[in-house]
Amino acid sequence: MKLLNNAVVSIHIAMQDYDALQKGRMLSAVRNLHAGILLLFKEKLRRLSPPDSRDILLMAKSEFIKNAEGKVISVGAGRKTVDVKQIQERFGNLAVKTDWKRFEEINRLRNEIEHYFTNVSQDAMRSMISNTFLIIRDFITEELDDDPQDLLGEEAWKKMLTVSDVLEKERSTCQEAITAIDWESHSLAEAISDLTCAECGSPLLFPVQKEREANLRCRSCGEEEKFDHYAPRALMEHFAADNHYSYKDGGDPVTITCPFCFEDGYVVAENKCVLCGESCETTCSCCGNEIPVCELNDGSLCGYCDHMLSKDD
Repeated sequence: MKLLNNAVVSIHIAMQDYDALQKGRMLSAVRNLHAGILLLFKEKLRRLSPPDSRDILLMAKSEFIKNAEGKVISVGAGRKTVDVKQIQERFGNLAVKTDWKRFEEINRLRNEIEHYFTNVSQDAMRSMISNTFLIIRDFITEELDDDPQDLLGEEAWKKMLTVSDVLEKERSTCQEAITAIDWESHSLAEAISDLTCAECGSPLLFPVQKEREANLRCRSCGEEEKFDHYAPRALMEHFAADNHYSYKDGGDPVTITCPFCFEDGYVVAENKCVLCGESCETTCSCCGNEIPVCELNDGSLCGYCDHMLSKDD
């Protein structure tokens, strides 16, 4: 129970720091909340580790030994426990669910704090912190099969509920307004729904007008951003992980630079630039073969035919 107790202590300290008005206490809240969530994740891996395996799923390294029956088994080795990347991999393999997108917000903020370069405002920091309260609630309930009120205590749980409700109500208002707009693309709509303020990092972005190219205003810091700025940024951030893993696995990119407007807004699955609306020909008009994603252009030829025809000229 040591991991779980440490998790609860870290969350309690984070909640105390959260109530303070000083930015230094808010930074402490981020660190402690991040630590508390990771400890909850590690507790799950500890529980899933087979008996007599030295908590193998919790440990960063493993080794092979012979057990009392002479059978070769794998057990945890050393004292170092898993890092975030290893937790993600093991959760994926073991079908353990959590909201990684929400966690990434607090993880990124915590890393910025550790490197002393965060420019996130105190209000935005409070929004990010309260946004992660739902991770704690869901993980305790669904993965640890526990009651958050019993585990965290009534005072911390009531505070968490109050803050989360306030944030979710505001967030819901923003999301409803964004969803009401016809973005003319499912991918663009999803990307903008996930977007956070470029200035302060808050997720509370509200469209100023009720049209596709509306400005977005942050309801945390008041910063306003134009469509031409936030739409490409939204796509880049939304598809960053998909593009990374696609490249890593030797596949095609999910988005490419549009050959018509030269913005990174061409969504391959939709076969169009979701920013300017232009589409590329996907079948070569000369050889009849499918044009590879890396060769999509503003004409109708694949790379090979275009090269051969240019030689004839």
